[in-house]
Amino acid sequence: MAKYTELASTLVELIGGKKNVTAAWHCVTRLRFNVKDDSKIRIDAIKNTKGVMGAQFSGDQFQIIIGNDVSNVFDEVEEQLGTLSGEAGDGKGKNGNIVNQLMDTISGIFTPALPALVGTGLLKGVLALCTAFNWLQLESTGYQVLNIIADCAFYFLPFILAVSSAKKFKTNEYLALCIAGSLLYPSMTAGAAALMAGETVNQLSLFGILPIPYLTYSSSVIPIILATYLLKYVYDFVKKWMPATLTTMFTPMLTLLIVIPVTLIVLGPIGTYIGGALASVITWLFNSAGFIGGAIIGAFYPLLVMTGMHWAISPIMIDTFAKFGFDNTLMPAMLAATFAMAGATFGVFLKTKNKDMKQLSLSAGMSAILGITEPALYGVVLKLKRPLYAAIVSGGIVGIFFNLFNVKTFGMAMPGLIAIPGYVDASNGQNIIITIVGSLAAFLIAAGLTWVLGFTEETEDTSQSKTEGSVASGKQLNISSPVSGELVPIETVSDATFSEQIMGYTVAINPNSNKIKSPVEGEVIMIAETKHAIGLKSVDGLEILLHLGIDTVELQGKGFEPQVKVGDHVSVGDSIMSMDIKFIKESGYDPVVLTIITNSNDYLKVLPIHSEDAINFSDELSVVVS
Repeated sequence: MAKYTELASTLVELIGGKKNVTAAWHCVTRLRFNVKDDSKIRIDAIKNTKGVMGAQFSGDQFQIIIGNDVSNVFDEVEEQLGTLSGEAGDGKGKNGNIVNQLMDTISGIFTPALPALVGTGLLKGVLALCTAFNWLQLESTGYQVLNIIADCAFYFLPFILAVSSAKKFKTNEYLALCIAGSLLYPSMTAGAAALMAGETVNQLSLFGILPIPYLTYSSSVIPIILATYLLKYVYDFVKKWMPATLTTMFTPMLTLLIVIPVTLIVLGPIGTYIGGALASVITWLFNSAGFIGGAIIGAFYPLLVMTGMHWAISPIMIDTFAKFGFDNTLMPAMLAATFAMAGATFGVFLKTKNKDMKQLSLSAGMSAILGITEPALYGVVLKLKRPLYAAIVSGGIVGIFFNLFNVKTFGMAMPGLIAIPGYVDASNGQNIIITIVGSLAAFLIAAGLTWVLGFTEETEDTSQSKTEGSVASGKQLNISSPVSGELVPIETVSDATFSEQIMGYTVAINPNSNKIKSPVEGEVIMIAETKHAIGLKSVDGLEILLHLGIDTVELQGKGFEPQVKVGDHVSVGDSIMSMDIKFIKESGYDPVVLTIITNSNDYLKVLPIHSEDAINFSDELSVVVS
């Protein structure tokens, strides 16, 4: 859709263009990017873009919170980014430490796998519900087929993580799948099963020298990630030294001959023992002092989501499921945190007098109940602060409650209403009852605390009177017209992003000249790869985006010829771009020139100066009061 295309185009420009992006992916609410130079990201302009709920750095990632439309926006972003260079940044600065890199790696591996894990995990919960109420018998063929569907992603998890790991490490996905295949090869799985059954098996070894242990790699996480990381370096090394005429045949063969034995002999066992140890430690902690763990996860899970640290516990959670078949530690506490967030948001809905906030809190609260908490977190509770405190207190209390009653979940699904069926325990009918009672309590406690604590909202009238009362004493910064033509009422522009001035104060001109000139003295800070937009920063600090036409990003640069390059200093009236108005119109696009002050919120007031319809180059267009 056009609105997603335009939003994607704007976001790609504001993060520094395609050349600044090394990787891009998304989760259920956020666009996630790795970039070369984060100083090129115009985060304030991104936050003020319509369709964006928030933006932040988390470790080595730059995240843009979109909400429920994230997959549609990402499709357009991916289309515009095309094939990425894959060049990493320098790893220095605020995002370069090893913890941030680890969080970024885990997130990049598990986020693409979420649809498979959530979809099958939810079905596991539904199957548990069906068997508990005797709607399906374990021996029935219907149950067996559905169980195949529900279990396939977890059993063959190494294959799924092989693909996402290879993409993250930028190595060959098909060789990674071969490594996963060796872990789950019938000889390996049969040998492991025989040992578990107490049978005697022949020791597997490489040339009778190096022993290969039989281990269960189904549902495993760490072995394939370690193996894929090794694959990247071995593959690159072999390819570098292999003659070009032989590389197609011999590089893959030599790579697999090195990586698979090392994986089966060393990395696989190490990864298995590490994963099992982590799961055992978490289980021991929750069994020994579980109320502390329940309180911490239940209270601060929203903050883990904010920082991206929640990805750090994903491998532990999966290993817990693989080892025990259920989770009575992390996921119940996460469920408490989710319903607490939903309750705090509905508390805002009930108390607020602001129509926009009432509408936002209602939709965000509904999403939170279903397990998607980012709209509530970023759009409501963080802005108002006290509702966040209410969610933290409520989540911590119910996290303790769930642990004291040893609540278990048998389905790995996104914590929320859809995950409730996974708490059906065929051997303990109270498990689901306690889960429902606790979830309801988390919701009501948070909503009640939000009502009692209250929150402060800025009204539109107060904001406006404050601004107008200080206009007269401010310094004035002039902006000239970048093109000759005719002024167009901004509300008549066909794209709502511009007509509603989402990106900042905007003036529209229907041009009668192909020449675009600089409206200020300053520096060229951005030229869109598709050449339909150019960004300037004046010597006074004004940030101006000249957007040439509506949906002209689809022309892929045709009809535009930049006269400057990024970093050039320009004066008022200098030629900076040539646009072929005739070609743009014949191609079916509106050539309207939009002058957008993207940091207009940093100033007291922006006022129009030119009162006539016709306007010429360098006529005074607007004045900014600082």
